[in-house]
Amino acid sequence: MMGYSHSVSAAAAWFALNESGLIHVHDTPTLIVTTLVAAGAGMLPDIDHHRGTIAHSIPPISRWVARLAAAASGGHRKGTHSIVGLAVFWGLACGADRLLYQGIPLLALALTGFAGGLALRVFKAPGGWLGAIGLSVATLHLDALTHMPWAILTGATIHVLGDALTVRGVNPFWPLTVKPAVASMLWRKSGYMALPLLGEAGSARENILTSILTLYIGAYTLAQLGVLNTYPLEGVRALLSL
Repeated sequence: MMGYSHSVSAAAAWFALNESGLIHVHDTPTLIVTTLVAAGAGMLPDIDHHRGTIAHSIPPISRWVARLAAAASGGHRKGTHSIVGLAVFWGLACGADRLLYQGIPLLALALTGFAGGLALRVFKAPGGWLGAIGLSVATLHLDALTHMPWAILTGATIHVLGDALTVRGVNPFWPLTVKPAVASMLWRKSGYMALPLLGEAGSARENILTSILTLYIGAYTLAQLGVLNTYPLEGVRALLSL
């Protein structure tokens, strides 16, 4: 999937988790911050791509980090797109708020600001990295840090699942190469697995899915603001019960 699609998918997934009650983010400011973090984290697995959005986010430092990540993970769509990679992202997010300086979780705030800033960049929203700094400051006064590890994990997981829906697929068991008894487009001898419903990255099918998820995000936002009486999934359940 393309970067924009990854971020939209991650934001939609975060809203869906909240609407279904699997996570509980009640106040709107915290929801805004955590949704941007999830959307930005939807780009994180591509930190292994030296030509990707992340690599060009804070040059030249981001390029150096991307090259290091690619070297450590074996290249693009390998380590960072696996169960091991997701565990690393989760561990980093969980441990970030435990590293304090004079009682302030600087690493957690930096991670929140970076992920949120990526989302603002991908969505071409005003503010850019100044907005990211604002998100970090706002996080100090909200309950966002409590939810931040889940937002990071949600975004990164949705990224990997999205790439698994393309032709190239992912190797979820990296660094192992688990070979099928009979190779197919769903499970190749390379260990890569795919359910290529979207075809190639950037395909028309991907764009259609992204458009549907954007509509869901819009409907959820209107419901959160009180403009709509019901949330999207609640409305779908009501229709199905007729």
